[in-house]
Amino acid sequence: MLKYAVALLALLSGAAYAEASDFIGNWQNPDPKPGGITRIAISPNGGNRVDVRAYGDCHPGECDWGLVQGSVYYANPKSDHVAVIVATFNFGFAHHQITFHKGADGQLIFETLTKLDDNSERHDYVTVGTLKATSWVGPIAQVWQSQPSLQTGWGGGVRGQPVLPPKENCTAFDTRGARAMRKNGAWTVTAGGHVLIDTGRDDQAALLAEAAFRHYRFDRRCTAGGPWKPYWRTAKGFGTDRMGGIYCLAINPTTAHLVLSKASWTIVDGPTTLVELGPFKPQAEAMLGMIRARKLTGECFIGSPDIMTFWVSEPLR
Repeated sequence: MLKYAVALLALLSGAAYAEASDFIGNWQNPDPKPGGITRIAISPNGGNRVDVRAYGDCHPGECDWGLVQGSVYYANPKSDHVAVIVATFNFGFAHHQITFHKGADGQLIFETLTKLDDNSERHDYVTVGTLKATSWVGPIAQVWQSQPSLQTGWGGGVRGQPVLPPKENCTAFDTRGARAMRKNGAWTVTAGGHVLIDTGRDDQAALLAEAAFRHYRFDRRCTAGGPWKPYWRTAKGFGTDRMGGIYCLAINPTTAHLVLSKASWTIVDGPTTLVELGPFKPQAEAMLGMIRARKLTGECFIGSPDIMTFWVSEPLR
């Protein structure tokens, strides 16, 4: 037991505090022990909660230990820094309690306490080690399954390859001189003879949209993966700040993920619903891929998502 304690102290000497999102992903054990952990998948479960799925060595194959909700422990009662995540797997004959620490080098340090209830003369024991992040950054859905047919990673892209930005379809406009105008009781924002935004009778939304075109210099309306949920951006990319008066949803591009809710593929981040894309899973994957690849941190609206939507790529203030 002493050698395990020494090994654990050595591993924890490099541990660092982190956010819960820093634990998210797919982790591989480079040196699995017989009967021990081979892989771990940690996925978001709303807010700062996480789910943990473990796979263990069952020579000559691999056993699925199942999915449990992890317990998140902070550095102190008022801290925002996560010290450890704990997951417990019960098999009747044995109980595995796994504690994860974030190492300073980006790895996960784990300690597994195994309690045996098989009426044998074997002792309860502890196992320690490290987990390395794989090139596949995680699951498409909230519940991850290790299936050869599952070829897409979290945010789209082929497993084992980096997440690439999806193809965007954009229509360019000359938005210089964009003005809010009222005609027959209805408000629009026009430029170069084109109606850019139609806000109906919402004059405040029209004036705010005019200000947004000046502030961000939007010059194109785009979609990702299909003709749904258009958004505004510039030729160079996305906005990097939040203009005053704009309503934005703050998101974490690492923890945003897809769920299937009432036959609609939806992009969510914790309790926040970002985009609903109906039954169109490839389009939902493409938009999620854009969020991840572009590191988008906010979805902003003027009037409503149906009037004007755009994304920002820096932390919202």
